[in-house]
Amino acid sequence: MHCSECGANVSEAAKFCGECGNNLKAQEGVNITSGDQSVNFGQGNEVSGNTININSNDEAKDQAYIDRTKVKPLSIAGTQLKASWLVATGILSFFGSIASILGFFGTGTPPTFVPLIMLGVILLPVGLALIQTKHLSLPPFLNLETGKEGEIYITKIEGSCPKCTGSLKLRSIGSKNNKSTVVRCTRNPDHLWGFDPTVLSDL
Repeated sequence: MHCSECGANVSEAAKFCGECGNNLKAQEGVNITSGDQSVNFGQGNEVSGNTININSNDEAKDQAYIDRTKVKPLSIAGTQLKASWLVATGILSFFGSIASILGFFGTGTPPTFVPLIMLGVILLPVGLALIQTKHLSLPPFLNLETGKEGEIYITKIEGSCPKCTGSLKLRSIGSKNNKSTVVRCTRNPDHLWGFDPTVLSDL
């Protein structure tokens, strides 16, 4: 314990301070000294029914930690897809749609360019995004990631909120033309962090 007068270290059994002679037994109330994120109570004192807050500079409490909890290969007919295949298919769909448009005029064949254009519009940007960032969040809860060879996986990314007992999930927020992916708490939406896919280990 510490003397309330001079702050010197004294034993709990001492009746008087060896430095200033202060009567330690005569101290009334709760004597508290603090420092280095610690609290020391005087001898014979008791604290009950109170909350003690210790300010801390520990930034770890404000950092969110997430990781993959599920990884599943994205396959068709037993073959795992690759990001480069999506890009190639998207480009071929555009060329195929142009050929369909030109072949449609003057013939009675039904137009096939509409579904081809739609296929290209979907696959091409998805493939390019996966090649560039290796991660793509598709609302509401679908995450696509690529491995070292460009193979595509469906993943689930989550964690525990460091500020409460909620769970952390990836969410897409912002205006329609300015969406961003964040890590948000399911219990308190105000608990959110920016998401950096590069912090995740390679697949």
